[in-house]
Amino acid sequence: MPNMSAIDLLYHAALNRPSAPTLIINAHAHALLLQLSEKCQQLDLHQHFKPEHTAIHQLGLNVSPTLPALDETYDTIFLLPSKNKQQTLAWMAQAMQSLDANGTLLIACANNHGAKSYESALQSLAGNTLSRSKSKCRIFSAKKTASLDSALLAQWLRAGEVRTIPSHGLIAQPGLFSWDHADIGSQLLIDHLPDNLSGTGMDLCCGYGLLSEHLLRTTPQVDRLHLVEADRLALDCAIQNTTVWQQKTQSHWLDATHDALPEKLAWIVCNPPFHTAQQRDVELGKNIVKRGCQQLKRGGSIYVVANRKLAYETLMQAELRACQTIIEANGFKIIKGIR
Repeated sequence: MPNMSAIDLLYHAALNRPSAPTLIINAHAHALLLQLSEKCQQLDLHQHFKPEHTAIHQLGLNVSPTLPALDETYDTIFLLPSKNKQQTLAWMAQAMQSLDANGTLLIACANNHGAKSYESALQSLAGNTLSRSKSKCRIFSAKKTASLDSALLAQWLRAGEVRTIPSHGLIAQPGLFSWDHADIGSQLLIDHLPDNLSGTGMDLCCGYGLLSEHLLRTTPQVDRLHLVEADRLALDCAIQNTTVWQQKTQSHWLDATHDALPEKLAWIVCNPPFHTAQQRDVELGKNIVKRGCQQLKRGGSIYVVANRKLAYETLMQAELRACQTIIEANGFKIIKGIR
């Protein structure tokens, strides 16, 4: 999650703007959003990460996982950067593209999350910026004028697009986990998965579908595979990467820590996250692994890849009747459990 002070700064700035068609890119739940929704004649909210999307929805507000079509324009757009710079620059470019003439883009960011770099980027794109600092954060803005660098805008949009990754041939985009290469942990898991998995299974936290595509391509006896992912952008890529086997797959845009998961599974593969935005969050991974174990039918197996220092074995032993580490290599380990 972005620094809470940055969210406060951005939403207070929004409340001080005239009531006009407004878009918030990467919106986060906050009490000030309710005030803003009452003030604005049109407030569109964008959030592709399911836990935050749900939190906004629980405030009683409408929120979309996709950005508006280009023919939808706004007087004001507010933006909270993501943890990926290419993704954020692409959002900045799309925001400028979606502004009315003389419309304003405002961005808030913590200083230690790259605020100065993003302010310089906005200056390069728009040719004009205003800025102020508060609470170790910076808020900066620019108007859409004739100074807009259209070539740079197009460059940033292209850099943020979905594309085929040469190393493995799958599609991904900036902002997704290990988007431009197969991460070491997932590759280790691929190298040590059995070739006799069958029946119905789940790729828990599937990302853009690296494990799913491998399983479907190499294990024809799999009857059904559930793809579960919290990032809608990643899930959309996973769906495309497994489209050859679409009769066997079912995708789920879910918060794996809270939402109901598929049950009675013969097997699960999982590369759980252990960060929330820029912050390390070991409990996140533990929660997901525990919930995964609970979805197995008796005799079902789960294969988890984890950083060697993360102690998932204790919680897996509490949920399952057997648990063992298959291999440790390159700073990672593969843990197999049987219910």
